Amino acid sequence: MALSEDILSTIPHGTGVYLLRDAKDHVLYVGKAKDLRKRLASYFQKRREQGTRTEALFTRAASIETILTKNEKEALILECNLIKRHRPQYNVVLRDDKNYLSLRLDPCQKFPRMTIVRRLADDGAIYFGPFSSAASVRDTLRFLQHIFPLRRCGDVVFKSRTRPCLNYQIKRCAAPCVALISEEEYRKLVDQVVLFFRGQLPDLVKIFTKEMQALADRMEYEKAALYRDRLSAIKRTLEKQSVTSTRLVDRDVIGLYRQDGSVQISILFVRNGAVIGHKTFPFREAPATNEEILSHFLRQFYGEGKYIPGEILIPLAMEDQAVIASWLGERTGENVSILIPQRGDRHRLLLLAIKNAEGSFRQKLKEEGDIHNLLALLQEKLRLRYYPEHIEGLDISNIGGKMAVGSLVAFVNGSPDRNFYRRYKIKLWEQPDDYAMMGEVVSRRLSRAKEENSWPNMLLIDGGKGQLNVARQVLKDLGCSGRVDLLALAKGKKGEIDKVYLPERKNPILWERNSPLLLYLQRIRDEAHRFAIEYHHKLRKKGLTRSLLDEIPGVGSVLKKRLLTHFGSVEKLKEVSVEEIASVKGINPSLAANIKAFLENYKRAHSITE
Repeated sequence: MALSEDILSTIPHGTGVYLLRDAKDHVLYVGKAKDLRKRLASYFQKRREQGTRTEALFTRAASIETILTKNEKEALILECNLIKRHRPQYNVVLRDDKNYLSLRLDPCQKFPRMTIVRRLADDGAIYFGPFSSAASVRDTLRFLQHIFPLRRCGDVVFKSRTRPCLNYQIKRCAAPCVALISEEEYRKLVDQVVLFFRGQLPDLVKIFTKEMQALADRMEYEKAALYRDRLSAIKRTLEKQSVTSTRLVDRDVIGLYRQDGSVQISILFVRNGAVIGHKTFPFREAPATNEEILSHFLRQFYGEGKYIPGEILIPLAMEDQAVIASWLGERTGENVSILIPQRGDRHRLLLLAIKNAEGSFRQKLKEEGDIHNLLALLQEKLRLRYYPEHIEGLDISNIGGKMAVGSLVAFVNGSPDRNFYRRYKIKLWEQPDDYAMMGEVVSRRLSRAKEENSWPNMLLIDGGKGQLNVARQVLKDLGCSGRVDLLALAKGKKGEIDKVYLPERKNPILWERNSPLLLYLQRIRDEAHRFAIEYHHKLRKKGLTRSLLDEIPGVGSVLKKRLLTHFGSVEKLKEVSVEEIASVKGINPSLAANIKAFLENYKRAHSITE
C-alpha cells in the first residue's frame, strides 16, 4: 500500500535521517534533512515533478522510519553509514570499481620501500596519488625506482637475504639488506622521495646538482654519472609536467553534466599544482536534483577511504556544503575548503572538469547505442525469448577433480558488473565429473534466482551440448523451464571456430571467426574462465602454504612465520635444540619443548620427510 500524506503528522520536526521501507521492510531510500517533516512534505507535494523514479519510490514505499540526531554533521555521518549498510535501490549509490591506486612510503621504517595500495590509512605514511589505472601507477613506480633505488622486496625476504638481488646489479636497489648502503645514506634517498611526492622538484634538482659536482671533484665519476642520470630524469619530468597553478596545492575538481534523467560526474585530481589523472562516474535515471547528487557523491566518494585534498572545487552550491567541509576536515585533521570558483585558474579547471563530464557522457551514450544494437542482433539471430541485457557466464576449474571450483560472472548492458560475480566451491563430487559439477553450480545459482526472483536474461555455459542439457534439466527440476535463455559455447578443436549450442537445436551454430556476436560471447566465457582460474589458484596456494608446523598445538600463523624466517625451513628446525627454538620471539621453553617433541615423534612415525 502506497504512503499517504497523513503519515506526515507522525514525522517530527528536527534534524535527522529518514528511511523509506517497502512492504517487506526492505530499505528503499535513506536521506537526511535539517527538518524531517518539511523535507518529506516536499516529496509528497512535488514528487510528480521530480520524475518517474521518485514517483515509483513513493508508490513502493510502505513505511517511514526517522532517526533524530543532535546536528547536521551527525545526520550526515549516520546517513553515510546506513547507505553503506543497506545499499538502497533508490539512493544515488556510487559504483566504485576500486581502481584508485596510490603509492605509499612510510618514512618511520628503518629502510622504507614504496608500495602500491588501494586504501589510505591514518598511519603516518606519505601517499602519492590517486592514479586511475594500474598501468599509470606502475609506470610511476618504475620511474621512481630508476631515480631512487629503494628496496623493492617485502620484509620477510629483506630480513633473510644474504646477498644482493638482481635489482642491485641493474642499479635499481641500493641493497640495504646486506648493508651495501648505510642507514644515513638510505635516509637521504627516502628524504628525496618525500620531496618528489610533495612536488618540490626544483629542490631535488639543486640537491642532485650539488651531489654530482661533489662526486666529480672527488673523481668518483661512476657515482657522479648516476646523479647525472637522475638529474636528467627529474628535468624531463619538470619539462612535461602539466602545471595548472603556480601554487603547489592538492585539489580535486568536480564537474557535473546532466541530460534528461542521466548525470555524469567527472573529477580531476590535481596534486602539487599538476593534473595527474581523472575519473568519471555515470548516474542513470538519477531521481535527485543536481545539488543532491553532488552532495551524495562527495559523501560517498570521500567516505570510502579516498585521499582528501585541502581544496575541492564544485560547480554549484549545496545546502550542506559547510557541513560536508567540516566533516572532511575532521577526517583529515586539517582544514578542507569546498569552493565554487567564478574566475581565474580554479574556474578554468572547473570548466575543464565539466567539459570532461559532458564528453564522457556523450561517449558513453554512443557506446550504449552500439551495445544495444549488438544485443538486439544477438536476440534476433539466436531467437532468444528475452533481450539479453543481463548475461551471466558459468565456468568450472579443477585438476583431476581436485579443488574443483565454479565461477559466475555477469555482463550488464555489455560491461562486466562485479556486483553480481560469485565463486562456488564444489561440494558434492570427489571424482572428476564435469557434468555433475556444472549441474551443482547451475542448481545453486538458479535456486537462488528462484528464491529471490533475480533472474538473468541469459545463462552462458562454458562447454558443449552435454553441459547445456545439464543446465536445461536443472531448470526443469526447479519448475522454471523457459524462465531464462540458455546457451553453451564450446571451444573449437585444433584451430576450429568456437561452436554455439542452443537447447532446441541439434547442430551447433557456426559464426565467422571475427563475428561481433561471437566475440562478445567469447569475452564473457573468457572472463568466467579467468575468474574461475583465479579462485582455483587461490585455493591451491592456500593448500600449498600449509606445513607440518600447522599441526603443532600452540603454533599459530605468527609463530609459524617467525620460526620459518629464523630457521629457513622445517627441515632445519628439526635439527636444532630446544634452547635454540626458545630463542625465537614469542616461544617460551615449555612450547619449545613441545615443538621439539612433536617434530621428533613425527620423524620416527614417518619414513619420509615433509
